[in-house]
Amino acid sequence: MKAFKIAIILALVLSVLFEGVVFSSDHEKEFNAIGKMDLKQLTSKAKAALDKRYPGENWEQYKFPKYVYIHDAVQTAYKIAVKNPELLAKFTCYCFCEPMGHNNLAYCFFEKGVAKGKFDDHASTCNICVTQAMMAFLWDEIGATEAEMQKAMKEVYGK
Repeated sequence: MKAFKIAIILALVLSVLFEGVVFSSDHEKEFNAIGKMDLKQLTSKAKAALDKRYPGENWEQYKFPKYVYIHDAVQTAYKIAVKNPELLAKFTCYCFCEPMGHNNLAYCFFEKGVAKGKFDDHASTCNICVTQAMMAFLWDEIGATEAEMQKAMKEVYGK
């Protein structure tokens, strides 16, 4: 009977360990897939994730400027920005906008990088800003660490 109990405990421990390995592998695959998506794929996946995370959200309350509605990807990225400004503030923008006073990705969407202030139109004309916002949001959705996201951004944008 003692051997049976040990076997059960061992089986439970192994199943928990194996499940973690499978999750890590799935996590890594999904993480890498997000990093390789084109703008259309990112937009579709990010829109679905926004709808799931914020069902029934009244987006009109944010009073987006007209330039936000020029493209589906831009609109999706600005929605991500208003709901996750602290996430975007963790990342350097790779479009070389530092001379404009942009200290991080949040500055591309908000004047002075402050979400409660005025919108900045920079991101509305920059695919890099839009793409970075969607990638960060989607990686965050799958539980990626900040270190993982920072490393991947550097690899994608080579800076």
